[in-house]
Amino acid sequence: MIALISNTTSRYLSRVIFIGCLLLAGPVRSEVIHEHLGNGLVVSAEYLQSDNRRSPILILHGFLQTRDFFTVRRLADALKDAGYPVLLPNLSLGIDHRRQSLACEAIHTHSMGQDMSEIAFWVNWLSRRTGQPITLIGHSIGSLTLLAYLDRYHDAPVEKSIFISLIPFAQGPIAKESTADKRRAEADLLSAGDKIHRYPLAFCDKYTTTPGNYLSYLDWDQPRALNTIVGLKRKPSIILGSKDIRLGAEWKPRLQALKADIFEIEGANHFFDHTHEFDLFDTIEQLL
Repeated sequence: MIALISNTTSRYLSRVIFIGCLLLAGPVRSEVIHEHLGNGLVVSAEYLQSDNRRSPILILHGFLQTRDFFTVRRLADALKDAGYPVLLPNLSLGIDHRRQSLACEAIHTHSMGQDMSEIAFWVNWLSRRTGQPITLIGHSIGSLTLLAYLDRYHDAPVEKSIFISLIPFAQGPIAKESTADKRRAEADLLSAGDKIHRYPLAFCDKYTTTPGNYLSYLDWDQPRALNTIVGLKRKPSIILGSKDIRLGAEWKPRLQALKADIFEIEGANHFFDHTHEFDLFDTIEQLL
């Protein structure tokens, strides 16, 4: 089932007034948390605190981005204003104290497995901090990373997941990778697994990494994402924009075939910018 949501001027104005009144009530309380992981990396997350006892939320950014990416940041601020405690981690991507997005051409030492482990760390941190089960929200590949996390950590203290613009690797018109690239990486892994190569991945023409790290992401393609959704104990809610040109034509019908809980926002693109950010927030607030 797909629920269609359209934007209206009245909803836009009411949301502006609502957020404006909340901002007048006082500044947002936040702190940046720095933690050492077992592998020696120092990771960080911003914690937007709330005095309410609403369900705590972890929001994950997209591929190679940070918590300050505008889709994630605006949503986090809106949810904080609505009374939800929000945690915004930066995946380390193998870099201490990472603060900036990472270029495609940089040497990438991280893997999907490492990303999942960091999500597990922050979910447990937020659960201990609040004493409550967590709601997970991801954007784009961030949604895919959370899906992979839920597949690995079956007993995670998570009560709900919301995936915005969920997209697997090797899918859609902007995806650079192909079956031939996967076969090349598999051959590279057998011949010299530790050697650095350049491969196409997602929006990157030249993604520099080891074949094993590359395949850890590329393995999360459309069939694996669909199979994982079927296997989850608690089905996620999936929010898509009707004008998202990054999704392949077959992606939405295949999600529908799974009877996934899909909400489509009319006119929105992959990033839910302009007035569609208010429709996105309203939809998420209803799901919460």
